[in-house]
Amino acid sequence: MRNEGIYEMRENFRLTGFGFHFEMKSKPHPNSAEADSSGPFLLSTPRLLDDKNPLVETRENKIKQWTRKLPVMNLLHSSRALLDALTLLNEQPLQEKHRVQLLDIYRDPINTMLLSFNPLYLRQLPVPSTQREQVAQNITQLPLMLANGYKTVVKQGYQLGHKPSKNKTLLLAAIRACEQLSHALLHLFRIAHPVPPQLYLELNQLYRYAEHYQILHQVPPAAKRAGIDKDIATIYKQLMLLAIADPSRLSESEILSTYELLERLLTHVDISPPHSPLEEKHYFVVDLHSDHPPRALAPHGFTSENKNLRLFNTYSLLRKVGELLQQAENPSVTRVHKPDVQLLRQLAPYLNASYQRPSPDTPLPNEEFIRN
Repeated sequence: MRNEGIYEMRENFRLTGFGFHFEMKSKPHPNSAEADSSGPFLLSTPRLLDDKNPLVETRENKIKQWTRKLPVMNLLHSSRALLDALTLLNEQPLQEKHRVQLLDIYRDPINTMLLSFNPLYLRQLPVPSTQREQVAQNITQLPLMLANGYKTVVKQGYQLGHKPSKNKTLLLAAIRACEQLSHALLHLFRIAHPVPPQLYLELNQLYRYAEHYQILHQVPPAAKRAGIDKDIATIYKQLMLLAIADPSRLSESEILSTYELLERLLTHVDISPPHSPLEEKHYFVVDLHSDHPPRALAPHGFTSENKNLRLFNTYSLLRKVGELLQQAENPSVTRVHKPDVQLLRQLAPYLNASYQRPSPDTPLPNEEFIRN
């Protein structure tokens, strides 16, 4: 199917961990000045209705009033209500700026629910284990549903050839989509649930999109005014380093602490296309067209013909971790916070690509918190 002779698209339905999605694989026409030779842009989004549903609320003030009245102490009810509202909103044909404005209203309570999520509190709720499990699943779905709305804006802009470097709404939508997918993945790590299909793929694709349009380190003024200064490069790098660190080996509280610790070390990690010569032990590799996190680089493990490969160079990071651990042993210098020292010791081996990781069959420290 052609869209004004500029894009080639394949359309299909797919049943994923996110529910039914309409998937559009868009690729700029080879003659386009914006052609990206590394392959089609893969993002899954819901199919939009042909006409607006008059029963769906799209007035900002009404949605704000509704979200303020949500019973925050009743996680099952409030999470279900938010999911239902987002499902309907994501099907609505809306102007891109209006869509982002509405999604941002839902974003506040969803972020609060996610970031204040306490597995211990959930385990102590006087409800059946099936309801606790449902709450955990709902909270996982919320950022995914929110990301769907932002991805719709990103995909539509891509199809029309709009540049996020010049369209601040598009830039904000891309950052928000990456943010919400990362929140979902972090939550899955915390509750020791499997990562659903396409989640890593879409994070990889958004990174490639930002790299292609040279917006990896850009944050729109509106986000800065709201106190949000994380760009796509920061969000992506922090989360992928956590994946490299193997969060299944950490307790729920250690996962959050490690995630926060890694944010302070991001300047010591570089992401770049493949080059030579390489020292394998310092590099992890990710295919931006794959549904996988970075993996240790095997000898002769890449080809320069694959334009989707990116290398994570952890050499400088390993040196920094070593310096911090040395400081912790030296009483004459400022001591590193004790919990950080423990985390750094756990983290250090996993940042070395040559490290032989333990068997995945070992029981996980945080896998039973909901069922117990």
